[in-house]
Amino acid sequence: MSKADLMVLIFCIIAALLHGISGFGFPMVSTAAISTLYPLSTTVAFVLLPCLILNLFLLNSDPERSFLQALRYYSGQYWGLIISSLIGSVFGVQLLLHLNDGYLKLLMGLFILWYVLDQFRSQPLRIQASLKNMLLFGLLAGVIGGATNAMAPFLMMYLLSTEHSKTEIVLISNLNFAVSKLIQLLLLYPVMLQFKSEQWSLLGLLTVVSLLGVWAGGQLRAHISQQKFRWLILSLLAVLGGSALWQAVQLLSQNPHFFVV
Repeated sequence: MSKADLMVLIFCIIAALLHGISGFGFPMVSTAAISTLYPLSTTVAFVLLPCLILNLFLLNSDPERSFLQALRYYSGQYWGLIISSLIGSVFGVQLLLHLNDGYLKLLMGLFILWYVLDQFRSQPLRIQASLKNMLLFGLLAGVIGGATNAMAPFLMMYLLSTEHSKTEIVLISNLNFAVSKLIQLLLLYPVMLQFKSEQWSLLGLLTVVSLLGVWAGGQLRAHISQQKFRWLILSLLAVLGGSALWQAVQLLSQNPHFFVV
């Protein structure tokens, strides 16, 4: 194993631990780490299977419902969020293949940081829990998620503003992530067919260590209060927003073209 592969595994373990605690983070952090080795389209395809497995694993987080019961219940309650993110993911993957993702990351970073700063006002933005808002934020999350593997920020904005519990946030967000990953899997399957044997070996090892990390994170989440959980989410969003802006500046300085050339 090369030094670069070892660093990727370390970053992915940390990302999985955060994902287990907060319900999100693994796709974005692992994508950032692996994109230092491969093009973005290859990177997104590379983390697909580990992400999907972690998402399904966290659907078993409801202490009152089994995996299948949780799947039925949350699918029925949040079908608008799921369907709209599904549609958005299709468009997002097409953007990934044809659009300079620097512009997407610029827009995403600005929007995330605006939302985080807004939460410090005396009367921050509150989003009503309605089908209209589910469809809007699900679509935004799907488009950005399909293009950059960063679906979580828009889902978290909706779920935090509608004041869901930490368990509900983890379950609802990971159900949406799983649906998005299935769409990406179908559309990026040709990219995965080009993986070499050493890449598949690294992928298998990455999946195992990430499962261990997300399990450990889930154990820690049980001891975090709802208020601390909210501040953790806002802190992670701030870091992700700043990171997206930094990446956007670097990408656009190297290639300012709107479309991939």
